[in-house]
Amino acid sequence: MYYAQRLQVFDDLSLSDIAIERNRLKGRVTLSSPGESHNFTIEFYYPGGERVDERLAPLILTMPLINFTYFTKRLTVNAPISPSDREAIGNLVRINNREVFVNRLCIRRYEFIKKDFLPGDADITEENADGMTEVVADVTREERFDYAGKKDTVSVLSSGGKESLLTYGIMKELGLRTHALFFNESGGHWRTALPAYRFYQRNFQDVHRVWSNVDRFYWWFLRRLRILDEKVAFSWADSYPIQLFTFPVYIMAFLPVVMANSASSILIGDEFDDPRGMEPYRGISHFHEIFDQTKFFNDMFTSYLRSKGIGVSIWSALHPISGSVVEKILIHRYHDLYRLQRSCHSCHYENGDYVPCGRCSKCLGVMLFILSSGGDPREIGYGDEDIGDLESRVRSTRMRLDPDELEYAVSSVFHGRREEGLSHVDGIHLLDGEEEPFSYVDSAYRESIYRIVKQYTDGVYRLSGQSWERVS
Repeated sequence: MYYAQRLQVFDDLSLSDIAIERNRLKGRVTLSSPGESHNFTIEFYYPGGERVDERLAPLILTMPLINFTYFTKRLTVNAPISPSDREAIGNLVRINNREVFVNRLCIRRYEFIKKDFLPGDADITEENADGMTEVVADVTREERFDYAGKKDTVSVLSSGGKESLLTYGIMKELGLRTHALFFNESGGHWRTALPAYRFYQRNFQDVHRVWSNVDRFYWWFLRRLRILDEKVAFSWADSYPIQLFTFPVYIMAFLPVVMANSASSILIGDEFDDPRGMEPYRGISHFHEIFDQTKFFNDMFTSYLRSKGIGVSIWSALHPISGSVVEKILIHRYHDLYRLQRSCHSCHYENGDYVPCGRCSKCLGVMLFILSSGGDPREIGYGDEDIGDLESRVRSTRMRLDPDELEYAVSSVFHGRREEGLSHVDGIHLLDGEEEPFSYVDSAYRESIYRIVKQYTDGVYRLSGQSWERVS
């Protein structure tokens, strides 16, 4: 028996009984295994009154399920979808299965998985990485959309993260009609976005929210996944036990809002990730937990939407710049937005505001970036103790930053110097295949974005072998 077959602890993960109400979408998820089945109703609520097209409904409801398909023999969609939908779902299942296998089962940040279910050396193969999930669907729908958004109207996936805040600030500055899209999960994760959402509502137009209980669905599924060590999986950690597939959930959920408002783009706050750290694992290529934060994903999803007749582009204005540069621009150009930043998944309510925990790896990285950029972490809820303990916590924590970026920030903050050999961290990076900065960005916005970003960066860099070399 293949390892992937042994990990298929469920027979079927299915979607059925889809209901579209005036401003709500529901679907029943059934998780089946020999002798038992469990049901959960996934919901999406649209307070703005947007009605979900029946052609989109099964796709919106299927996206959260893809997080867990490695552990099921079948993913069944009991609703009519198109051939391009079936192909896209199959590709996403295979890619996510591979991400889960490599990054959750083989390379483990936390010991979420019981040791009896971990792969041995002989199990680390391409076949096991791809999983053996069969996608079953009613492929009978052929109708295409006929949608083309307006170039002067865009939308931004919005939250309390520095990338989404900066993206929103830039697109507003360009004079575009910019719709902010806030995904309101039913649990504590919403706390990270609340300060930004409330500020936007008071000060800006075109602010939208979609509520969903997908986070409750995730925990509902995980409680039934017997390969997990519950003591570890359900205690505090700054990463999820299994799920790695989030942005597709948001994108599909917001399509009714985007299309109702004639937007031509959905911008995601993807920053630079150094490709030198993206080596295959034991010969298995993968996306290092960030598939849905890559240009590859953006291009793939854009092509899929266009195959359906939906003229919406998925892209990022920040792909060529590091997190520290993102922080620098946010602090010094959009300070009112910087004060809304809550880059922490464990925010708590304190003295009338939601504040970050100050201990998780995300908080440690953010404080490093703020201090190296000449900012004050206290402005966004960090305390004197958090700042005072920063160096010792960074030294003892497995940080989730590119090695050059981490070393550059540590040298700047704790030793008062900039490492010359790492100066590309402060620059603009040419992505694979690029000859000019931001060439992958639509020409309608390219020069304006570049004009803003280059004021806060030091040169343009191209990867030559294993070194970043300055080219201008």
